[in-house]
Amino acid sequence: MGLVGILYRWRRPVVAGLVMVLLAVSLSLTARLHHHVLALSSLAGTVTAPADAGLSWVGGRVTAVAAGVARIGRLESENARLRQQALALRTTRLELQQALADDSRLEGILHLRQALGSWRTVAADVIARNPDSWFDTVTLDRGSAAGIQPGQVVLVPAGLVGRVISTTPRTATVMLLLDPQSGVGAMDARSQAAGVAMGQGGAAGTLSLQLFSHQPDVRPGDVVVTSGFSQYYPKGLLVGQVTAVATRNYQLTTVATVTPAVNFDRLSTVLVVVSRPPGSEAPADLGGAG
Repeated sequence: MGLVGILYRWRRPVVAGLVMVLLAVSLSLTARLHHHVLALSSLAGTVTAPADAGLSWVGGRVTAVAAGVARIGRLESENARLRQQALALRTTRLELQQALADDSRLEGILHLRQALGSWRTVAADVIARNPDSWFDTVTLDRGSAAGIQPGQVVLVPAGLVGRVISTTPRTATVMLLLDPQSGVGAMDARSQAAGVAMGQGGAAGTLSLQLFSHQPDVRPGDVVVTSGFSQYYPKGLLVGQVTAVATRNYQLTTVATVTPAVNFDRLSTVLVVVSRPPGSEAPADLGGAG
């Protein structure tokens, strides 16, 4: 039997052996290849890990910044809304305060008109003042068409304001007590010591009461009213209060400084006395109004 015969006879075991050898070699190569792949993968992970971490940190920061920007936007929007609400509340409060002030002023004018009784009056608003003569004259929004004429007395609840010196059909100019040219017959309500009250100019904001008597009984704190010794002003209108008394011209003249009862900085609505019974005096309660 030759070699061929032997191989033919043992062909199946030989083939099986060869297959086993090939499988063993294949498994060995596969294991080595897998080991190299794992090694390369580990090396790549080691190399790229810092970059991955950096990218993750940057991504986190970007997300945080975006969230912060959105939060700031919401806060700014909320702050703007709150500012608008606060402004609206302040505006409403100011409007209410103004309305209350207007109501109080008009109520005072109404009470004054009622107290004047038979005196006929016209209510008017101050619409203009000259900055160069702020305490000398004012302009009213009513004039001759409403019955207002030069020489008529102008009042507010606090006391005497002055008198009308000129008119147009729709306006009137009033000389205030503080005008140095405004001379008012006045007297001490307590002692009846009489004199003439004249303005000392706007800067001073006071009146000078030059008394007729050489030794008048006048004291600081005394109330000063109109005396009735005047072409324009009836007796008993409140002028102001004595704050100081001094003698001049070698003690031959006594002069009292009088603070006006009226706040001339805040003139708004006034009453003009357009007619009154001849010889009538101001109601008794007006001498102490204010």
